[in-house]
Amino acid sequence: MVSARPPAPRSPGTGRPRTEGSHAPWWRWLVFGLCFSLGFGLTQRLGRMGATTAAKGTVPSFAAQDSPGTRLGELQKRLGVEGHSLRGDLERLAEERRQEGQRQEEESRKATEEQRSQERQEAAQREADRIRLEALNKGPDPAASNPESILLPPPTPDPSAAPEPAAITSPGAAANPP
Repeated sequence: MVSARPPAPRSPGTGRPRTEGSHAPWWRWLVFGLCFSLGFGLTQRLGRMGATTAAKGTVPSFAAQDSPGTRLGELQKRLGVEGHSLRGDLERLAEERRQEGQRQEEESRKATEEQRSQERQEAAQREADRIRLEALNKGPDPAASNPESILLPPPTPDPSAAPEPAAITSPGAAANPP
């Protein structure tokens, strides 16, 4: 059996068989767009120049125009400010930055020291609270008969009082127990 080949695709306008190289590539449209935009831009520029030259009666030129805005000299004249140098003392600025850095470093160091001391105080407070809680949980000591002695610190000896004579021994005497 003999099979027939399918017909080749035909181009829409001519009816001829389409070949691989006959596709309209995208670059043709790009060139067309660039030419169109260039022509449009030139037409617009010439149209603007024709309108301004008709009013002035001069020959058009492509000379550079002044930039818009107010110049610095005009502002200084208007405000009455004298012109002065805009240069800065770089050494002075560097010194100020260095001093600012040292000041910030010192402040951060002080802040960390304060935070550490506060943490130590809080830890000491927590430890004291823990000890009090443990003492309360244990209850009163049966050996302590006076509950006030638990709350009050033990008495300290008075340094102005004279020592007991039995406690003093002469340096040459041997300590013999009786």
